[in-house]
Amino acid sequence: MKKIYLLIVLFPLILLEAEKPNLNKSYRGIRFYPIRQELVESLVIYVPKMTVRSDSVQEQFKYPITFFKADCKEVAECFSLLIDVSIIDDSMKSFDEIVSESKQKDFRLTPTSLPHWKQYLRYTTDPMEILYGPGEIIGSKIIAFYYHKKYQKTYRVTINMIYTPNFSERDWSEITNHAVSILNSVTIR
Repeated sequence: MKKIYLLIVLFPLILLEAEKPNLNKSYRGIRFYPIRQELVESLVIYVPKMTVRSDSVQEQFKYPITFFKADCKEVAECFSLLIDVSIIDDSMKSFDEIVSESKQKDFRLTPTSLPHWKQYLRYTTDPMEILYGPGEIIGSKIIAFYYHKKYQKTYRVTINMIYTPNFSERDWSEITNHAVSILNSVTIR
């Protein structure tokens, strides 16, 4: 069953890049595989097994946030992975408000909207938004916003990839493909 799931997850990656991602590769101490399934309220996501989970509550608005973190193992050439899932009820903020606020606060520069990435994901919502850009300090970030009409909530999945110095173009392409596979694993029950 896990092999079938991996094939489902990896198929869009093959479409994105002609080369298959190396599942056994470590990127400065961070391994994307093996993976484990996590449930955050009604959202299912597959995250790297090496990540450590912590659950919290957003201080100001009191919505739940779950973090999956893999810390940088090397000092000179660092790479850290932080995935967080936030679940924000419509009574706090609308989908459009959340996306607009994120564009202004969560990126160093104006992020790029990636609507074409939705065609590579097995689960999408309407509305849905995917943003990509430079993180607040260093590294890059992908944020996917899923709106679930039944629950009247916005599910925000953020993948922070914090690194210094830069990766080679090939490694960065592989890392981006792994991030897309994380988004491809998302479903809301």
